[in-house]
Amino acid sequence: MGEGVRDRLRQSAGTLWPPVGGPVAVAPTVLGRNQLTRSYQGGARIRRLRGSSGTGGGPEDWVGSTTATLGSDSQGLSRLPNGRFLRDAIEADPVSFLGTEHVQKWGPNPALLVKLLDAGERLPVHFHPGRRFAREALGLGFGKTEAWLIVAAEADAVVHLGLKGEVTRSTVSGWVREQDVSAMLAALHELPVSPGQVLFVPAGTLHAIGAGILMVELQEPIDLSVLLEWERFGVDDGAEHLHLGWERVLAAVDLTPSSAGELVAQDVAGAQPGPVAELLPAHAQPYFRAQRIVVDGDPVQLEPSFAILIVLEGRLMVCSDRAQPLELRTGQTALVPFGAGNCTIEGHATVIRCLPPATGAGPGRW
Repeated sequence: MGEGVRDRLRQSAGTLWPPVGGPVAVAPTVLGRNQLTRSYQGGARIRRLRGSSGTGGGPEDWVGSTTATLGSDSQGLSRLPNGRFLRDAIEADPVSFLGTEHVQKWGPNPALLVKLLDAGERLPVHFHPGRRFAREALGLGFGKTEAWLIVAAEADAVVHLGLKGEVTRSTVSGWVREQDVSAMLAALHELPVSPGQVLFVPAGTLHAIGAGILMVELQEPIDLSVLLEWERFGVDDGAEHLHLGWERVLAAVDLTPSSAGELVAQDVAGAQPGPVAELLPAHAQPYFRAQRIVVDGDPVQLEPSFAILIVLEGRLMVCSDRAQPLELRTGQTALVPFGAGNCTIEGHATVIRCLPPATGAGPGRW
C-alpha cells in the first residue's frame, strides 16, 4: 500500500489511526449500540445493561459486526465512531485489524459475529445449517455454529436445546407441516439457565431460547436460520426455509440425540484459577473463542488479537503499547484490533472477551 493511500486512510479513520510512528497501529475503540428489530420481542435488558434510557432498539445488538442480515447489503453492520462501516475499514487494512495469520486463513473477515441478545419472549424452534450445507446449497463460506453466555435470566428461565431421543426426518417434516409446536418442544431438552452459564450449540442442533434471558452470543458471521416454528412469528415468505424448500433444508438438521451434559459448558470457567477463564470447550476453537476476565486491581495482560470486549460490570482501562488508554464502564463494548499490540486491562471489572477462531484449530466438525 502506497504512503499516500495510507495517509488518506489514517485521516478517514480518525482516532483509529494514532500518529505513533513506525508501522500502522490501530487503537482500541468504543463501539456504539447497533440494535436490530427481529421477528421476536425484546431489547429492554440490553438497554438496561448499556444504561440507555427510552424504549428504542430491538432484541439483538450486533457488536463489532461485519455481517449484514440475510438479504441486506448493510443492515446489521457496525459503524466506527467516525461513521465508517467497520467492514470497510477492515477490508482497507486487514492485517492491522486481524493479523497476518488470520488474514492468510480467513481473508479480510473477522470470522466472528458477537451479539447481545434479549429474549423478551420465547424464540421459535429453529436450527442453523453447518458449513458444508451452507457451501453446497447456498454458496456461502460459513455455517452457523454458536455459543450462549448467559448474562441475566429470570428465576424460571429455560432454553430448549438438543433432541432427547431418536426422531426421524419425516417426523420433523410433519411437525413443520402441522406447526405442532408442542411436539417440537417435547422432543427437546428443557434446561434451566442462570447467569454465568455457558452453552455450546453446534450447527444443525434444534433449539429455542426461552423468555427472560439476556446473553452474549458468539457465532459464525452469517445470518442463517431455519424456522421450524414459523407461523406464530409471521415468517411465511420463504425465508423460514431459506428459500430452498422444506425437503432440501431439513437435510441440514442434526437428528443425533444428545445428553444435557454435552450441551452445557458452565463448569469450564469455574475450574480455572486466575483472572482469565476460557469459557468454551476445545471443539469450539475452529469457530470462535471466549474468555471471562475478572480484573480486581492488578493489571491483566492480553496478547495481540482482534477482540470484542463486553463490560458486564465495573470500570476499567484498556492500555495498549501503541495507543492512548481507553476507559470503559458497565454496558460498554469495544473493539481491540490486532494492531493495538500487547494490551493490559486495569481497574475493577468483569469483561467478556470474544475472539475469532484459533488459526491452528483445524476445520471443525460442523
